[in-house]
Amino acid sequence: MKRSLLTAFWILLFAGAFAQPGILDQTFGLGGTAISTPWNIRGSAILQQNNGKTILALLCDNMNNNWLEGTDVRRLNIDGSLDTSFHFDSSKNLFNYIATYEFSTNPNVNRVGYLIYQMALQTDQKFWAIVHSYIENGQNGPFEIRKHYLCRFSANGKCELITPLPNSSFIGTSSIFGLTNIIVRPDGNILFGKVGNSLGNSLLKDLWLYQYKPNGTLDPSFGIYGKVVVNNAVSDWNLNYNVNPLFYGISLDKHNRIFIGSAKYDTLNFIETITFMRFSPNGNFDTSYGLHGYAQANFAPAHFVFDAMALTQENNGLIVGHFRETNSWNIKVVGLVCFDSSGVLNNNFGNGGKVFATFDSVDNRVNALHIQKDGKIVFTGFVVGNRQRLLIAKYNSNGTPDSFFGKNGVLRAQITYADASFASLIQPDGKILLAGKGGYYNINLGPTIYRFDSVARIYYNNLTASTFFDSNANGIKDTNESFFPLGDLVTTKAGIDTIHSIFNVDKITLDIDTGNYVSRFIPYLPYYNITPTTHSTSNSTYFNTDSVTFALIPIPGQRDVSVQLIPLSPTRAGFQNNFQITYENQGTDTITNGTIQLIKSNKLNFDSATPNPTSVMGDTLRWNISNLKPLEAGSIIMNFTVKTPPLVNIGDTIQSIVTITSNKPDLTPADNTSTVKQIVRGSFDPNDKTENHGGRITTVQVANGEYLQYTIRFQNTGNDTAFNVYIRDTLDNKLDWSTMQILTASHSYQMTMNDGNKCLFTLRNINLVDSTTNEPGSHGYIVYKVKPKPTVVIGDTIKNTAAIYFDYNLPVLTNTETTTIVNEVLPLRLLSFTARKKYSSLSPGEGRGEVLLNWTTTNEINVDHFEIERSNNGREFSKIGIVSSQLSAGSIHKYSYTDNSPFTAHHSLFYRLKMIDKDGKFEYSPIRMISNNADGQIIIYPNPARDMVTVTHPSTNSIAQLLLTDLTGRILRRTTVATSAVQTNMNIKGLPAGKYNLSWSNGLINHTQALVID
Repeated sequence: MKRSLLTAFWILLFAGAFAQPGILDQTFGLGGTAISTPWNIRGSAILQQNNGKTILALLCDNMNNNWLEGTDVRRLNIDGSLDTSFHFDSSKNLFNYIATYEFSTNPNVNRVGYLIYQMALQTDQKFWAIVHSYIENGQNGPFEIRKHYLCRFSANGKCELITPLPNSSFIGTSSIFGLTNIIVRPDGNILFGKVGNSLGNSLLKDLWLYQYKPNGTLDPSFGIYGKVVVNNAVSDWNLNYNVNPLFYGISLDKHNRIFIGSAKYDTLNFIETITFMRFSPNGNFDTSYGLHGYAQANFAPAHFVFDAMALTQENNGLIVGHFRETNSWNIKVVGLVCFDSSGVLNNNFGNGGKVFATFDSVDNRVNALHIQKDGKIVFTGFVVGNRQRLLIAKYNSNGTPDSFFGKNGVLRAQITYADASFASLIQPDGKILLAGKGGYYNINLGPTIYRFDSVARIYYNNLTASTFFDSNANGIKDTNESFFPLGDLVTTKAGIDTIHSIFNVDKITLDIDTGNYVSRFIPYLPYYNITPTTHSTSNSTYFNTDSVTFALIPIPGQRDVSVQLIPLSPTRAGFQNNFQITYENQGTDTITNGTIQLIKSNKLNFDSATPNPTSVMGDTLRWNISNLKPLEAGSIIMNFTVKTPPLVNIGDTIQSIVTITSNKPDLTPADNTSTVKQIVRGSFDPNDKTENHGGRITTVQVANGEYLQYTIRFQNTGNDTAFNVYIRDTLDNKLDWSTMQILTASHSYQMTMNDGNKCLFTLRNINLVDSTTNEPGSHGYIVYKVKPKPTVVIGDTIKNTAAIYFDYNLPVLTNTETTTIVNEVLPLRLLSFTARKKYSSLSPGEGRGEVLLNWTTTNEINVDHFEIERSNNGREFSKIGIVSSQLSAGSIHKYSYTDNSPFTAHHSLFYRLKMIDKDGKFEYSPIRMISNNADGQIIIYPNPARDMVTVTHPSTNSIAQLLLTDLTGRILRRTTVATSAVQTNMNIKGLPAGKYNLSWSNGLINHTQALVID
């Protein structure tokens, strides 16, 4: 069964409306758009390689903003993400070539750059471009196009060939818009055309065709030495001083013949004559076509402007253009003109070969024309009314609108405040790519590429659904009854197309097509009778509305509470570590009394909590709860401080556990406990992703259906408000996406999913303030849980990375959170494990150096015994003793062991516990080190210091380092320690006075001392 998961109205229009779903391709970029840039940068040309990757030329509209190169070329993957393997190296080849020429020949040149409007693809996926160089004379002087270059690039963007085009054939040095598209012919030759002059008089214009060989030289077998002058070839295509010729396009038919589209505009009589001409493959004028080799149509007195051309499979010539009012720039009417294969107007197309359409009363711009494989005609551009909107129109081969596309064959889509399209292509699957620009007047950012689906329907029907907790079972939502967020709205058409929606607002509106749909609401927990059980919607036309409200009638006696522990900040030694406890009555009975208990890590110091705990005993905090009604939830915010080295070091794991109990038995005890394991970090990014198991989950936990709980944190560290935040999160294929549940979020959200594992969280209109204005208010988070698939095996890793978009900025990528599937661990919790020298300076036996090991455990069930292991290098261990388990589950157990015969000849000793179960399974404890120097600590001399310090430290046969860091964890100095050395010098000269941390580490053991530089 096909499962596509979408929700309605996902992407924000800054004008206050929303683009309809089913228009933008949600699998591309950010909801159908990609590459956010400043508003004055636009897509100018577009190609798509056989691997589905898209090459996009980006052009800066304003040359006075210090964009010295003017154009960038990027490649996108199929999903719209930037392809980092593509390296457009124009700065190494193309730009240097142009700049060297211009600066050497024009001493007054202030700036040099280049523009790309035309690109074409070879069969080997290399691509060609015509590059226009420009200069500015003096500071912000006049903008001037200087030369034109034919360039070839490798499939990955390397400039391989640069051929300057002859300037003599181009009208003026500032003309770039009369140049046609490029065509790569089947034999590899390159064909293009340009308005030029052959008599050296810019007032006498004609059309030139060029053909270059793949090596960048003119092809002498084409025309006359590689070029054809159209005015000379067509003797009766007369020009005079009042007529301007225009050159708009080149196409090849299936016989490799050349068609060119052109026009003449009589500036005195306001007559526009559009012309199709045909040439043989080698450039000879074909007089057998039309009237002496060309087909014409006149429009008077209106000014018809030829915009683009194309050939149908039947060799019918198509032209799309617009009518401009005389002496006005207003463009109100767009026209399609079709000539048949013999070169006369096609009477089977439109009205006498012509079709006219008005899309906006002010201005309509068209820039590209395509013929689909099914013969349908597509042209693209944009319309200008109150705000610019993208335009896509689709017609049948006979000139009638395609009623299956958009609204009566037309799509006008406003995605941002103002959108425009300047180039386009149609993919093999029928999806439509537009290159252009979008933006918003207050943000000045917008996408430069859009992808639409092949149908782009906008005339959908609306289905609005809501849910509520019907406490009195009357089927009516009373004022004291709340909406019900704990479930999944499922809407299915004919059993094959399903829309899944998860939301935390009181209702959601879906856009649905014609046909029969069945909707149902599935709560996460089966504690309710639902009425209606299903709801049917049937539409044979469009613009219909329907609504359904599902009443969830509670089944009495269902007692179920849940709790989650959510880390709100990363764990860094010496810094604050914040948590949130969220709890909820998921059942149908009121919980009269209960307790929430947190056992924090002993590596955390408790600072405060809101509300205050009922009691604090050591590492245990308790809160009493009472009269918790069905669906009622609460939260507790806690603030801790992570202890400093050597008690807590980078790489340590900190674990805290929260439980909730009530006065009645619970139906789902698995969600009554929540554990968070955090790895101590150094510096961090405020946009991150964490999972509560600390990187490991056992096969037993997976078999028991335990969830992985992910927290995605984000912070607006920009300099302005983020109106909308979008989070893309692709679930690892080892996760069962159907078990996903959103637990909580900092802001209202909608979540959609497609392709089975690609999630889009949309937090719309949240107005997330920037951190410089309000640091506490700049944060947000999403918390969800999902189960691993039961098919995972030991050694499998589950990896997840999220991409966070603030409005239309480029995504901020989080860390990749990795969870590994491991073997079943012992039913035991090791609370502490320490090692120290047993004697003091006054103890009898001083010099023997006995070592005392102490450890504390809880939750022992089947533990048999502990083996004590020792090493002199931290790698190879041997057993030195055995301690039997106390075997009394549910209480705290304290153990000790004395090593009476340590290896006194060695500078350092390492100890660990091998904790062995009755069935032979075992787990190792963390490693502890004892040193003959200062009880395992390092000594810094002098301290305070100025230029150099000497550090006495443990000896080791493994690689070790000294690291000097500031109080934020930033590494300032790094010195490698020699093997077996016990002293190392470090140069600290040049560092400012202040407090620092100096650490010795061999990868297993870390010792840190404070250092003061005076």
